[in-house]
Amino acid sequence: MKLNFAPPAGTFAVTVTEPRVTRLLEWRQNNAELHHQLRVAGIRRSSKVRQVLQRNHTGLAKRRWLASLIQNPKFQPTDLHVAAKSWVLRAPNGSIHTFRNLRNFIRENEELFDAADVIWKAQTRRPKLTWCQAYQSLARLRPGCPRTLDSLNGWTWATEVIEVALAG
Repeated sequence: MKLNFAPPAGTFAVTVTEPRVTRLLEWRQNNAELHHQLRVAGIRRSSKVRQVLQRNHTGLAKRRWLASLIQNPKFQPTDLHVAAKSWVLRAPNGSIHTFRNLRNFIRENEELFDAADVIWKAQTRRPKLTWCQAYQSLARLRPGCPRTLDSLNGWTWATEVIEVALAG
């Protein structure tokens, strides 16, 4: 059997002057939101993407990642921690404490708090991220945080110290 690939008589061939890629890129630019939604939906359905994620988040790759975290000083419980913030608190006895990293301050100065307030507990699903009642309470003294407190068990945010330091 012989196949005939010639166009039928009476038809004409269409010539495209611009490449298909140009039209595709133009469509993506004109429909950016729709393109993003379709792309994300495709990624979520993809079994290949799921396999790569599972491979990267388990086994040897995860062990290597955790080992690199242990060596990085920005992820150690020190003043250099990536999430550490500067704090200026006034203790109930009137002394001013200036430090970075609230968790580290509480660990190093447990004698300043009630024994019941410094019982460290692990979070569910994140056992390395610990908390205690003193941490939860003092974190709410920071201005600008949600549900800010004026004082807690005599502890206050020392705003006048910051104002003097900025003025001088």
